[in-house]
Amino acid sequence: MRLTTALVTIASAIVLACSTSQVEAATPVVAGYLLLNPQNGPAKLKALADNAANIPINRIFLSFARPGMVYVPGSKTLADVGLAYGTSGDYGFADLKTRVAQLTAGGVEVFLSVGGWNYGCFPFLYTYYSVGGYGTSTPNYYKIQDNGGTLAGCTEANMWCYTCEPKSENTVLADFDIFPEPTNSTTWKSAQSYVISTAGAAAPVFHPEIVPGRSWTDPVTKQTVVVPGSDAFVKQNRDPYQDLVYLAKDLGLTGVDIDYEEMWHADYLRAGPTTGPWTNEQTTYKYAAIMQDVRLNILAIQPSLMLATAASAAGGLSTPWWGGNLKNIWYFVNKWYPDLYAFIANTGGINVMTYDLSNNQEFHECPDASTCSLSQQVNYYMKSYADNNMLAQVGYEIGIPAYPASDHDPTHQLPLIQSELTSILNVQGAKGGFFWELYKAAGTSANVDVTSAAQQICKAALGASTPRCAGVIPQPGGVVPTSTVTATATATVTVTKTVSSTSSAPVTTTTGGASCSADAWNAATPYAGGSKVSYNGRLYTALWWSQNNLPTAGSPWSDNGACSTGSATGPTPTATTAPGSCSGVTTFSSTDAYSGGAKVTYGGFIYTAQWWTQGETPGSAAAWVKGAACSATLRRRLYQ
Repeated sequence: MRLTTALVTIASAIVLACSTSQVEAATPVVAGYLLLNPQNGPAKLKALADNAANIPINRIFLSFARPGMVYVPGSKTLADVGLAYGTSGDYGFADLKTRVAQLTAGGVEVFLSVGGWNYGCFPFLYTYYSVGGYGTSTPNYYKIQDNGGTLAGCTEANMWCYTCEPKSENTVLADFDIFPEPTNSTTWKSAQSYVISTAGAAAPVFHPEIVPGRSWTDPVTKQTVVVPGSDAFVKQNRDPYQDLVYLAKDLGLTGVDIDYEEMWHADYLRAGPTTGPWTNEQTTYKYAAIMQDVRLNILAIQPSLMLATAASAAGGLSTPWWGGNLKNIWYFVNKWYPDLYAFIANTGGINVMTYDLSNNQEFHECPDASTCSLSQQVNYYMKSYADNNMLAQVGYEIGIPAYPASDHDPTHQLPLIQSELTSILNVQGAKGGFFWELYKAAGTSANVDVTSAAQQICKAALGASTPRCAGVIPQPGGVVPTSTVTATATATVTVTKTVSSTSSAPVTTTTGGASCSADAWNAATPYAGGSKVSYNGRLYTALWWSQNNLPTAGSPWSDNGACSTGSATGPTPTATTAPGSCSGVTTFSSTDAYSGGAKVTYGGFIYTAQWWTQGETPGSAAAWVKGAACSATLRRRLYQ
């Protein structure tokens, strides 16, 4: 369904009437992203909703929905939304709507976030034009060397050398998506006209030929690849950005958030001399068209809905662009489309991802030689927004940064330790802010844990006496951790080699031959606080609710010491045992025929057939829907 010309005309008139001034929000926002997954995402959201009035945040970003979603208004199903919240029935729609109502009643705004890293990464183009597009001396080129040897060695068979996600993630094309250009949509066409009308540099060139889920041939390399995502929105004649607004209305959400991270787009379409600097105005145009399409639909369908966006740290800079990021994008949106920037800034907000920064000057990753610490860089980037009269909120990351990779360049990571958080709050605190992620592990005792970070950001923005600022981030299962426990809390995140080397929290070890009469630990079993398990010849006690957290990884497990000789009952899992085993599920075979509902394992994941199929590979065919990982791991969002 598309908006009528009359509705577009009305919406356009409202847009023209919007003020372009930017004002500080009446109540600062203290927000946290919640990365959902079917295993424990609903339990996490329930814990937050049950404690809504007492958690130290006043906004939650539910993440991530697919940019190419399909949602028919009134259908009340998340089946084609791509939000990892349920795997059957209404895919969690009713439960999610209930939690949204609870949170809202408790004074917490709820936004649905679209995009993120995986749902914005085009593996082929990102590898060839971002990571490998500037020669071999780039920060992430080692991934190409480690997994393919050379750029030419990167193919779909080795996931284009695993630049979007590490090899350990076992990703397939179905894990990724891009933001589409829905040329069938009236509001998209209106948004394109809006962008073209005041374009400030080269003429906008859109790329409707790059359609998610369909084959596309790169005119430069002549390689033909399948574009990440699904073409369902094309087949059903729908606009995903309009469907996002319909979905938000039916769920009762406060707002929607566009987390735009298409680095590949900027690098693929860069313009300028061979050696740089370049311009990336074409990505500015695409991003502006997306936001304008969403804005037009908000004004026509649900005018009270807020629109937020995640912006890059360098997005507010006007200086030359040397590639590999989204520098200048938000600066030029504000310059060429000030009413659009103001609409976002004055409703949901411009949320700057001032994290995953590095101080590696081999790649000139500090703004200058004297601006290299985390707080110095954060304040530098936020100042660039302020200096250009661009209202924006600061971002924080809990635990081990995703970039640079901890197994490749840990010495140049800039994690959020207490002294750096204090320095940032001294400058940015009163304006509020957001953090990634509500259940992300602190990683080490030196890093600020999520509850402590949320409390401090909350007190700086809302006032030290604000009751909710004394609250904690609750664990699933009804267990509310104490401040001493949350200091080393471990969320269920992907256990990959990029995290494991530095992610273990301190543990308490008691020696003396503890009895292992407890059952062996099982990754698929949820454990309440106080539960005891045996693992690799040692006894462990759960400090709070846990599922799929290896006892040897630290909190929430306390090590009670080695078991007494001969006291163990039952087998103890070995280090090679896969958590959340897919035992009992048949391995996919290209020669077997499968009826609808059949389940198979492929590439470390469970897939369910939607209809009869034979010879169609899971992850690359619409017949299969991807489910839980055999390791029950949770995708991390990476920022390279």
